[in-house]
Amino acid sequence: MLSDMHSTAPTAAAADREHHKRARLRFARGLAAGMLLAAAVLYAGAEALLAQHPWAGYVAAFSQAAMIGALADWFAVVALFRHPWGIPLPHTAIIPANKQRIADNLGEFIQSRFLSTPKVTEAIRTFAPGRRLSRWLNRPDSVAHMSQLITTVLLRLVQLADDPRLRPFLIDILQQQLATVDGPSIIARTLGILSENRRHQILLDEALARLEAYLQHEDVRDTLVRAIARNIEFIPSTLNLDERVGRIILQRLYGALQTLLADVRADHDHVLRTRFDEAIHDLTRALAEDEDLRADVHHLQSELLFHPETLLAMQHLLARIRAWLVRDLQAPEGNLGRRIREVASDLGRVLATHRPSQDWIDEQILKIVPPIVARYRRILGEFISAQVKSWSDDFLVGQIELNIGRDLQFIRLNGTLVGGAVGLAIYAITQIWR
Repeated sequence: MLSDMHSTAPTAAAADREHHKRARLRFARGLAAGMLLAAAVLYAGAEALLAQHPWAGYVAAFSQAAMIGALADWFAVVALFRHPWGIPLPHTAIIPANKQRIADNLGEFIQSRFLSTPKVTEAIRTFAPGRRLSRWLNRPDSVAHMSQLITTVLLRLVQLADDPRLRPFLIDILQQQLATVDGPSIIARTLGILSENRRHQILLDEALARLEAYLQHEDVRDTLVRAIARNIEFIPSTLNLDERVGRIILQRLYGALQTLLADVRADHDHVLRTRFDEAIHDLTRALAEDEDLRADVHHLQSELLFHPETLLAMQHLLARIRAWLVRDLQAPEGNLGRRIREVASDLGRVLATHRPSQDWIDEQILKIVPPIVARYRRILGEFISAQVKSWSDDFLVGQIELNIGRDLQFIRLNGTLVGGAVGLAIYAITQIWR
């Protein structure tokens, strides 16, 4: 059961408007009641004077008919909202008695009259959102307001993403989405782009240069010497020849490797470069065509994504990204806020001078909004109907009376005056006829 609307505390502005409406309604009711009371006093006075003053008959006829008109219209107005004098007379308390039908008709009216596709389309064309947006964005205060709003929303979203209850859900979504990525095809396309015009040879040159620099480090040389010495078991260690032999072998190996690296780096048609080209080509084709290799890569991709260390890395990365975003969005002159303002200002300048862009915005809204409205029109109508049905009778009557009750009180005033005038006319005609 939906809660009554009056259970929700109104805003200060809404409360002020409601207070003003209630004051005007009380004044109108008091005025209508005062007119009835004045007619009653006037009638009593006229009846008292009638024996000595014949003209008092006209006053009595006017005031008597005015009271009748006032009471009749009071009854009609009250019967809309409640039973007069609390007596359940037929066809009274019309609004509470027909609340269900009113709710259904209101929902249907909103659907057919306000949210029909022609009405929505006409409203969009009349509103001209592209032109209005261009004018709005050309105002500095509008740009500042919009950028502040976007920044606030982004900051709130980033802060929500750090909620401990939401974080595992987001990580799970990220893992599931990354798991659906076709890793082998991405690797194959990347290798294909790199192999165009032998651009991958640049990577080989960089790798060779780094390898050459790495092998020149003394600690690397010492490590290699000890590794070679440990594997030379046929030389007696008492002669302490293992390390010396290792150094000699290392020097020979290093010299040969240095020569090979220099040759490969200098000769762009070196056989090793050709072999490297062939290896890249074969790997690219295998990643695109070899189902066994693709399955292995997918399996490795899944293992990496769902490995506990990967999960920790993702959490750490997201935490760092979130911290950076929060700092930047909270800073008065943050990069994101500045970029948002710049984009909004540029957009405003372009739209202001480029009518086709304004027309394009209108066309896109006309394409998007009417189908959405048509799809959810019935749901919105049913929602409005359900809301009205959920209100209590007192709240429904109170809201309607608050908004149109003042005008209904003027019906009572008019009834008093018109009734009095008709009564006076009838009395005058009767006197003339006699």
